[in-house]
Amino acid sequence: MPVAPEAVPSVPVDEAVDIAGAAALLDDERARHAPDIDDADADAPAEAEADTAPEATADETGPDEAGPDGAASDDGPPDFWSADDKAAWREVPEPLRPVLRKYEQQRIAFVNEKVREAARAREEAAQIVEVAASKAEQAATWWAENGPAFQKAFADKWAGVDWHRLAGENPSEWARLKQQRDDEAAMLHEANRRGEADREVARARAHHVLHQARQAEHAKLRDRHPEWFGDDKATETYRDLGRFLLDKGIAPDRINAIHEAPIIELALAAMRFEKAQKQASTAARSAAHSTARTTPTRIAPGPAGRAGNRATDSARQVGERFRQGGGASIADAAELIRLSGL
Repeated sequence: MPVAPEAVPSVPVDEAVDIAGAAALLDDERARHAPDIDDADADAPAEAEADTAPEATADETGPDEAGPDGAASDDGPPDFWSADDKAAWREVPEPLRPVLRKYEQQRIAFVNEKVREAARAREEAAQIVEVAASKAEQAATWWAENGPAFQKAFADKWAGVDWHRLAGENPSEWARLKQQRDDEAAMLHEANRRGEADREVARARAHHVLHQARQAEHAKLRDRHPEWFGDDKATETYRDLGRFLLDKGIAPDRINAIHEAPIIELALAAMRFEKAQKQASTAARSAAHSTARTTPTRIAPGPAGRAGNRATDSARQVGERFRQGGGASIADAAELIRLSGL
C-alpha cells in the first residue's frame, strides 16, 4: 500500500481536492472492471435446463458392433435396454419396430445434444466467474492503493474550516458546506464499503484456489504413493510428517502452508531415512552386543560354521560397514534390520 504524503497544507475549501470527483473516478474505475452480468444471466437458464436432462453415457451406446443409435441390429432392440425390455421387444409387431427404433434414435441424439450444451454452459459460466473474480481483485487492489489518499484528502479539505465562526457569520454558507461535506463523507463511506466487499471476494477466491491446489497435489501423492497417502493412510502420514518437520524447527504456519507434492515427497523421504538410520543403529548395537556375549562352550565335530554363527557374523559385518559409511547407506540399513530380525 503506498504511503500517503507526509503533509498536505490546509487550503481554502474552494481549492481543496474534489472528493466528489475522486469518488466519480472510483466509480469509473469500477465500471471499467465490472463483469458483464447479462451474459451470465442469459446462460443460467440454459445450464439449469441442461442439467435436468438425463445424460447418455458410453454404457448406453452399447458395444462396438452396435450402431450410433445404440441398436444391436436392424431387427433387435437397442443394446442398452434392460433384459425385460428386450424380452418385450419380441412382442412388438414387426411393422411398428422401425418406427419405435427411429424415435429411440432421436431421443438418444436429443439427450446427447443436451449433455453437450450443459457442458458448454458450465464451461462458459466458470469462465464468467473467473473473469468477475479477477476484476474484483483488481478493484480491491486499486482501492487499497488509492483509498488512503482519498481519506486523507477528505480530512485535510475540511480541517481548515472554522465551523463555529462560519455558523455565526454566514449561516447559509455553513449549511451549504456542511451538506457538501456530508455528501462527500457518504460517498467515501460507500467507496470504502465496496472496497472491503471486493477484498472479501478476493480472499474467498484465493482460498478456493488454494483448496483446489491442495486437492490436486494430494491426488498426485495418492496415485504415486498409495501405501502412504491412500484414503486410510493419508491422515496418519500427514500427522507424522507434521511432527517430523516441527521437530526440525520449522514453524507450524509454514508447515500448514506446505501442499506441493514434490516438497511433501522430500519430507517423507527424509523422515523414512531418519527412521531407517535409527533402526539400523539399534540393530548394529544389538548385533555387536550379541557377538560380544557369544562364547563357544563346546566344539562339536562336523562342519566349522553354523547357520546361527553365520547370520551373526553377517550382521556384524553389515553393521561395521554401516558405521564406517556414516549411516548414509539405505541398503546397509535395510540389510542390517533384516539380519537382526527387527
